This record gives sequence, C-alpha cells and structure tokens, in this order.
Amino acid sequence: MTLSSYLRIFRERWKVIALSVLLGIGIAAVITALSSKVYQGNVQIFVSFNSEGPGTGADAYAQNAALQQEVATFASLIDTPDIIHGIQTDLNLALSDSQMRSKISAEAPTTQTLVLVHATDGNPTTAAAIANSAANQFIKYIQKVKTPLDSTKPTVQLFVTQPATAPSSPASPDPVINIAIGVVLGLLLGVGLAVGRDVLDNRIKDADDLAKATGKPTMGLIVEDPKAGRHPIATRAGTRNARAENFRQLRANLQFANVDEHPRVIAITSSIPSEGKTMVAMNLASTLAEAGFTVCLVDADLRRPTIAKVMGLAGPVGLTSVLIHQIDLDDALQKAGSNLYVLSSGPTPPNPSEVLASSYVRDIVHQLLDRVDYVVIDTAPLLPVADGSEVAALADGTLLVASHNMTTDVQVKRAVTTLARVDARLLGVVLNRVPVRRAGEYGYAYYRAEPTAPASSKHGGRRGRASRDEKADASVN
Repeated sequence: MTLSSYLRIFRERWKVIALSVLLGIGIAAVITALSSKVYQGNVQIFVSFNSEGPGTGADAYAQNAALQQEVATFASLIDTPDIIHGIQTDLNLALSDSQMRSKISAEAPTTQTLVLVHATDGNPTTAAAIANSAANQFIKYIQKVKTPLDSTKPTVQLFVTQPATAPSSPASPDPVINIAIGVVLGLLLGVGLAVGRDVLDNRIKDADDLAKATGKPTMGLIVEDPKAGRHPIATRAGTRNARAENFRQLRANLQFANVDEHPRVIAITSSIPSEGKTMVAMNLASTLAEAGFTVCLVDADLRRPTIAKVMGLAGPVGLTSVLIHQIDLDDALQKAGSNLYVLSSGPTPPNPSEVLASSYVRDIVHQLLDRVDYVVIDTAPLLPVADGSEVAALADGTLLVASHNMTTDVQVKRAVTTLARVDARLLGVVLNRVPVRRAGEYGYAYYRAEPTAPASSKHGGRRGRASRDEKADASVN
C-alpha cells in the first residue's frame, strides 16, 4: 500500500483508531486500578579486594577488570539456599524457598564493582527489611566462599553503601507506563483494524478503484448533494452548483472519449439498483441539451420507471405504447426543456426483457436519431435482470454507474462481464455520490458560475442542430 492509501485510511477510519486508543487507555487504567501494589526495597553493596592495594598501571587495570567479572558472578548467587534460609531465619518469615526467591533479585552494573540487591513485597516496610536482610546474608555468603582454605581472611570485602528504606510509592503497577503501553497497543489495534477493514472491504471508494475494477476510464465523478431530491436536474438548481459542473465535465469527457466513432445512442446502467443511474441519465441528457444539442431521454427501465414522475411528466403513454402501436412516436415524445425531449416508459409489460430485445425497439431508436442529436437511454441494472444488457447491445456505447462506498468491485466486474457477453461497448464508468471532501482530491470540487458555452455538433454545427430542433418541435406539436 502507498502512503496516500494509508493517509486515506486514517482520514476515513480515524474514529476506529481513536476508539481503539481510548479502549487501550481504559483497559490499562482498569488493570492499574485492580493490580495489587508491589513495593521494592533497594540496597547498594560496594565490593573491593581485601589487599594492600591494586598497585599501579597495568596491574591495577587488570585487577579491576577481574573484580568486575567476579562481581557479576556474585550477583547471580543471590538466590542460593544459604542466603534464602538466612533471610527466613532472620526475619522469621513463613515463606517457602520458591516464594522467597520470587521476592529477591540482584544485578551488577557493568564497569562498576557494585551489587544492587532488590526485594519486593506488598508492604513497603517488609520490602525494605527483606532487602536489608538479603544484603547482609549475601555479604556473609560471598565472604565465606571467597575465604581460602589456608586462611581466615576473605579475598574481597563487601560494604553496604546504601541500605534500604521503606519506599513511599509502589514499584508496580506504574500508571504512566501502563497507560503508555495501552496507547501504543490501542493505536496498533486501531491501525490494524482500519487497514484490515480497508483491505477486506471491496466497496468502490475512489476513481482508481473503479477504473481498476472495470479496465475502463472514469468518465466522471458526481458529488453527493443532499438537495438532489428537490433538484433532480442539477443545471436547474442554480448556476453555482458543483453537481451541475460534474455533469458538464461528464458531457465533455464523453464527447472527446472517441472522436472517430462518436456515440449518439448512449445507454446508462448500473450493476445493482439504487446507484443513481436514472439521475445520471437525466442530468447527462440535460447538460447535452444545455450545450445546444437536441436530446431525447428514453426511460427503458420498464420494471421500475421513474423519469416521468421525477421530471413531472405524463406517464401513461411512452415507449411501450409506441411498441404496441397505441400511439405514434411523435405524439409520445414530451418536451422537458429547451432541446430536451422525453420518451417515458409507458405501461409496464409482463415480459420487459423480451420487449427490449425486439427489433421494434431498435427501429424506434433509429427513428429518434432522425429527430435528435443524442438518444440517452436509462435502463435497468445489469445484475438482477437481463433488460439492461439488451438495451446496451443496441446502443452505440454504455456508461456504467457505480455508487461511492456502496458498489463492490465484484459487482462492477460482473457487470462488465455481462456487457461483454452481448458485445456492448462500454465507454467508461461514472462514480456517483462522491463525498465533497473526496471529490476535491480529483479537482471536482471546483465549480464555475457562468453557463457553459454551447459545444459544436458533429452533425453540421449550429445550423444543422437548428434545423433538427425545428423538425423535432414540429413532430411533437
């Protein structure tokens, strides 16, 4: 994973990390409060040769080095039976040998001729008493073992330089250390959970994820807008609207995606329901019309048609009405704005897949192309039913819509496979409902106030579009 990936995880999962740190602190505080207090008594013993003196020069250095090695050996003898039994007798302690050994320890600091004796107990006075007794028994024992057989004088001398006193505070538990450990462990746990969740979470989170899953370019990112329900057509929600600019960017990317084979019939679909494909279809048609193109928006989602209701148009007649020759195509078209016409779904048939797979639908699309520059078709999701793939097969190109942090890469890959089976041309993908803070990473947070300048048409420029508009108006009226 890259550094940017980790930064994204920290931004998105900071609550998990923070809660883990707080949990670590809480557990450390509880353990500290419940742990028994242990006090430690400490004694410092100085060790020296019992001789006239170490001499000078090399001899003194060699003797001092030899004594340091001996002192390290002395410290390891603190738990010998003689010392243990001596402490038990001295203090009249009813403790077993193993219990006594667990209470005492010794260490010899490097480059020094010192032995530090430590003793622990739940009572500070007892801890100091055990430490002092252990030091006395230790001195007796070392002097005994360091006395030659032919002499009564030991070769080393040991002196208590710092006797133990009753400690005022416990050696353990240490609240500062415990809480620091809790913070570190909580942070590690939080980061582990955040990274693990991110790795296991295969929902689409950014444009790179979507492009990687589909193998196609991301044509547009549409920001999340809580006002979208009240203003479904973004270009009608005011000039300074970031979402409207997103759709204008989508329009521009679509127009320049393939100049040689410019798609005029564009199907809009998604992997699963509720990804916002219908909203994308309506706004793409609206922005194309805003640029001066004549556009027909077709509601081919025959199972859950919503365009007529959302745009406030009549819904009883539409595509299926034309298919059964109940009404002429010109009479079924409804004008929804300048240069924008809508062919609603009409009555819901019992067999939508078979209806959309018929040659009659293709004929209607060809008739629409004689009237308008673009035909934008909203169709059903690809995975639940076959309707979407049927429409995608007759379109010049298809846009696949995915919803941020909802659609999974598995669903997207299955949708791409479904389109490939019917030889549908996937133009690209659109990531919908992107949080504004994430959209800003890609530069989509910028919006401009002035209306977009009309784009030039591939089919004869403004003059060609004007004559086509007049033809469409005449056929509707």
